Amino acid sequence: MPVPTTRHAHRAHAPARHTRLAAALAIALALHAAAARAEPAPARPAPAAAPEPGVLFLDVSLNGEPTHRIARVQQIDGRLYAASADLNDLGVATGERTHEPSNTLVALDTLPGLRYDVDMSRQTLDLRVPDALRIPHTFDTRALTAAPPATAGRGVVLNYDAYAQTLAHSPLAIWSEARYFDPAGVFSSTGIAYLYDDRQRYLRYDTSWTRSSPATLTTTQFGDTISSSLSWTRSLRIGGVQWRSNFGLRPDLVTFPVPALSGSAVVPTSVDLYVNNVRQFSGEVPGGPFVINSVPGITGSGNATVVTRDALGRSVSTSIPLYIDTRLLAPGLASYSVEAGFLRRAYGITSFDYARTPAASGSLRYGISERLTVEAHAEATTGVYNAGAGVLARIGNGGVANASLAVSAQRGAGAQVGLGYQYVTPRVSIDAQTLRAFGGYGDLGAREGIPVSSATDRVTVSFPFLRAQTLSFSYLGLKYPGIDASRIGSIAYLVNLGMLTSLTVSAFQDFRQRDTRGFFASVSIGLGGNTSVSASAGRQNGESTYAVNASRPPDYGGGFGWNVQAGTSAALRYGQGQVRYLGRAGEVTLLAQSFGGRGNASVDVTGALVLMDGRLMTARRIDDSFALVSTDTGRVPVLHQNRLIGETNRAGYLLVPDLNAYQNNRVAIDGATLPADARIADTTLDVVPQARSGVLAHFAVSRYSAASIILHAPDGTPLPPGLEVRDVENGQRTIVGYDGLTFVDGLVDHNRLEISGNGHDCAVAFAYRRPDDGTLPRIGPLTCSPR
Repeated sequence: MPVPTTRHAHRAHAPARHTRLAAALAIALALHAAAARAEPAPARPAPAAAPEPGVLFLDVSLNGEPTHRIARVQQIDGRLYAASADLNDLGVATGERTHEPSNTLVALDTLPGLRYDVDMSRQTLDLRVPDALRIPHTFDTRALTAAPPATAGRGVVLNYDAYAQTLAHSPLAIWSEARYFDPAGVFSSTGIAYLYDDRQRYLRYDTSWTRSSPATLTTTQFGDTISSSLSWTRSLRIGGVQWRSNFGLRPDLVTFPVPALSGSAVVPTSVDLYVNNVRQFSGEVPGGPFVINSVPGITGSGNATVVTRDALGRSVSTSIPLYIDTRLLAPGLASYSVEAGFLRRAYGITSFDYARTPAASGSLRYGISERLTVEAHAEATTGVYNAGAGVLARIGNGGVANASLAVSAQRGAGAQVGLGYQYVTPRVSIDAQTLRAFGGYGDLGAREGIPVSSATDRVTVSFPFLRAQTLSFSYLGLKYPGIDASRIGSIAYLVNLGMLTSLTVSAFQDFRQRDTRGFFASVSIGLGGNTSVSASAGRQNGESTYAVNASRPPDYGGGFGWNVQAGTSAALRYGQGQVRYLGRAGEVTLLAQSFGGRGNASVDVTGALVLMDGRLMTARRIDDSFALVSTDTGRVPVLHQNRLIGETNRAGYLLVPDLNAYQNNRVAIDGATLPADARIADTTLDVVPQARSGVLAHFAVSRYSAASIILHAPDGTPLPPGLEVRDVENGQRTIVGYDGLTFVDGLVDHNRLEISGNGHDCAVAFAYRRPDDGTLPRIGPLTCSPR
């Protein structure tokens, strides 16, 4: 009976036993029967294993497009079933069934809108799936991806900045940071030593131990720290403990709401994303729905356009207005900080002046939705209790409004109210904020003698126009108790004249003091080669200032830089010249200046000493993460992100500064410069350091003890290729090549090789010494003597 072809909307009535295997078996049996008519019937063989009853393995296409996948389906009581996990893999959503076990069967006719055709003769299954039932193809346009877990070695860093000048009574000062790091955290202490004629002392700044947890995105800090704050609160230095969220542990994490753009492609095609008419992303999408997450390249109001092609190859574009504010938090994301301890006093004047009574504070921000973020803050110490709440709300695509209310009790009883609005577009930017304090409103700062502003107003409006020009207006009003209010308005105009030239003109007026006004103008011209010149002129309160400047900073790779400047200020002439040298061991700056006829000269030296992996290294000042490259051999070029950093020293070490913490940093060595006898497994490493720590990047470079040996038979002819060669000293085996040449590794001072095969059984002995120039020597010809 022929196998029919069936096409139905929701079920296939062909029996499941007609699989390809069954068809092949039927053909084989038919051929066997035909042969049996001409020959006597042999003994009947054992029957072949039949496929599982009701199981089909079909080649699946989706909306007419091949998926190049074979699906296992079952036919039960005339209905076709497939495992939910298999359907999900094909891009078909099964609703709540996505959470069921992978072997849960789903009847295809229960999925709304799905139609299918089964061709048993071709063993194919064509699924007709609407977009609503398809799993969208997802794009993530972020440049950063999640990095592997960060690591840290164990070591010590001593940063220093020594400054000496010719002025009397203050010849020398040395700032320093002593830092110890290991996988458990970082201990750091900073301070400055004054070596003056009349005063020699050490002033401590900050001492702390910090530990971070990328798994929980939190950081714990013991010692000196800065208390948390919001836009409507103030922060203070505190000695104690702080526990805070730290999104910097996941640089790939987008913390603010970013809309996802969706669309559908009729056929497999390319998709392009344009933001404000600039292409930001391009990719390939299969037929069906797709989603683009994390739209890049936009802050404030903008327009995103998604371009695809239809079945006829015509471009189809869809434009969507967007508004993105980085101050908002993504839904469900929380940012927080809690600290407790003793407030720091006289920072930068004394080393250990702390309040006697403990204090505590905390801040919280939480993303309610893509449009709403709420805030809360509280702080307390003896005699002062302060608490408040705030909100940021996106008004559609019309900007973000914010409001806050805080109250204080006991010694400073009162309230503070804040309102604000921000709107950013490519054509205009508006930022307006106001804070008002009533009664005796106070906080921790007021408790320490730093009064709260009773009125703060800030308004900025800017108008970018004609691509390279910006006109901006700003107003700032401040009022503190017992002090006259200050209300200053300013206007600024900036124009870029080509790629390397810019002009800035600005003016300000104090509306409370009519005689306080100023005007300023400057022009900057880039001359290429990292060299620039600038000139400026200004007038404030009846006095004029003029200045001309030319400079060339040193290249990051190292070298010299310089700066010269001359001008007048407050009717006094001044001039200065500066020379800088930047090397791998640090930076040296020489400065000579004259002001009002008085001269002065100074020298500034910055750098670092690093103790790690048993080595003491000199380096530039290290403020964040670094890698210590080890190559086991000297003079090896090292690259960071494809940029040459330098060569390892004689011991095979080089320190690479300025790595990005908790991100992949590609460190490589130039294997082409290694000697011929160098052996190396990898020339590239991706290192992920912890913050303010070092990581060891070890490239295992060893040297071959090898040579090319020319072997001759006793009659002086080269041994034929293919003979086996055994190194008696290490047991390694190789073969003879053409012209009697063989390569032998692992040689020692005295070596013996045994050669056998094809009627040969002989041996050679020779001495070996590794060449100092790194070459692989050729030894021989050596005559093989019979054993």
